[in-house]
Amino acid sequence: MVKLIKLVRSIYLIFFILSGQVVSTQAAESFTSEQKETLAAGEIVFLEPEGSYLFKAAIQIDAPAASVWAVMQDQDRIPGYVKSVKEIRIIESGDQWKIIEQKLKLHPLLPRFNYVFKEQYGPGYSIRFERVSGSFKEVKGWWRIDQNESGKSVTLVYSTYVDIGWFIPQSWIKKGINKDVPELLVAFRNEVYSDLEKKEKPESEL
Repeated sequence: MVKLIKLVRSIYLIFFILSGQVVSTQAAESFTSEQKETLAAGEIVFLEPEGSYLFKAAIQIDAPAASVWAVMQDQDRIPGYVKSVKEIRIIESGDQWKIIEQKLKLHPLLPRFNYVFKEQYGPGYSIRFERVSGSFKEVKGWWRIDQNESGKSVTLVYSTYVDIGWFIPQSWIKKGINKDVPELLVAFRNEVYSDLEKKEKPESEL
């Protein structure tokens, strides 16, 4: 059972990273003063998810939206901080959508998981995604990059729902997700900061 819980947590993390295109924009998140202070301190803020969604969280990244976006779109670097991702392949694409296949190895004792999902996108730094076929019963979610008032940072907001098709109490899933997803959000933010540091260094130091 513990392995199944880790599997679900891994699926949440992977969908956070691999959904790297644009979708129809939603209204920017409204935060309390306390939440803003928490974000400014570099910590994760957990939010109340809408409808059937199980998870929603936000993190502040002190970088321009375009810089955050560039890292999100760079799929080649994903295995560097999401070790379970083994292969990503675009099957089909259109003007405002892509269908992508992912191959995952989440645990040495578990089989490889293959599944296909669809991204729908439009203007703005946000996306909606949903499972089309393959492993798992249902996967859907969205994320969005909001430019902060200062213009020097953004807030990344992420929400998702997963049903792997096996019975696992939702309370167990939420407990695991609340632990692991923040770690991935921080790892992603560090990738953005690493990019910024490289750009600031003279070519002779690279």
